[in-house]
Amino acid sequence: MRLRIYRKRRRGVASVLGILIMVGILMTSILPTFIYINEVNNYYDRTVVDLKISDDDRNKENLEIHGYGNSNTSIDVFFINRSPLAINITRIWVMRTDLKYTWIFNSPNDSDLPLWLGASEQVTLNLDFEDILDNNSDLKRFAIEVTTERGNKFSSETNPLEYSDVSGWQTGTSAFKIQVIILSDPGQDRYFIEINGLNGTHYDWIDSATIQGQFFCIFDVPQAGKYNITVQNTRGQDYQVGNATVILTWLHPNSFNQFDDSP
Repeated sequence: MRLRIYRKRRRGVASVLGILIMVGILMTSILPTFIYINEVNNYYDRTVVDLKISDDDRNKENLEIHGYGNSNTSIDVFFINRSPLAINITRIWVMRTDLKYTWIFNSPNDSDLPLWLGASEQVTLNLDFEDILDNNSDLKRFAIEVTTERGNKFSSETNPLEYSDVSGWQTGTSAFKIQVIILSDPGQDRYFIEINGLNGTHYDWIDSATIQGQFFCIFDVPQAGKYNITVQNTRGQDYQVGNATVILTWLHPNSFNQFDDSP
C-alpha cells in the first residue's frame, strides 16, 4: 500500500511540473511576441497620427515673397508669413532662367539662415549677388525660390529678376505696383499711407506694424504715371514720416520706397 501511494504522489508531481514547464514556455515565447506585436501596432498608429499632423501643418504654410534690387550687387528679399503657424526658412535658391546655373543660400554661407518667422511676422533679408552677377554671362535673369523646414517651396512674386548695367534691377511682373516699407522701433505703431496719382486717384491704407519694427505693404495702381506717396504716423501725436514722388513706366512698372521712422 505504501508503495502504491508513493507512486501516485510521484505521478502527481510530474503532472504539476509538466504544467509549469508549459506555462513557462508560453510566458517566454508567446507573451513577448504578443507584446512586440502590440508595440508595433502602437508605433504604427502614432506614426500615422504624426504624419497626419505634419501634413496638415505643411498645408497651412503660406509664405509671401518679394525680391527687389537693393544695390548693383545685392537684392532685398521680403518675407511675409501669412499662415497661423511659425515657418522656418532653411534655403534660398537662385536659378538662372536658362537653368544652367543654380546658387543656394543656406546656413553654411549665410549667417541669417535658417530664418525663423512667427505667425504673421515679416522680415527683410539682404543677399549678396556679387559672385552671381560675375559669372561671365550676358544672361542675368534669375528666379528666386525658398524651401521651408516642413518641405514646402515658395517662389518670389517678382520673378524673374533681371539685371543690366544700364537700368539696374527690374522685376518680372508687368503689373504696376508701389511697394512701401517703413522702418521703426519694435512695438506698435500705426501709419496712414496716402498715394495720389493720375486723375485724382487716391489710395490710402492704415495698418499696424507690431513685429520687428518693420512694416511692408504693396499698392496696385492702374496705370503708368506719376504718383506721390505720403506716410503719416497716427499713433499718439501725429507727424509726417516722409513723402516721395515716383514715376512708373512700362519699362519700370514697380517702385520700392523705404521710409525711416526709427529714432
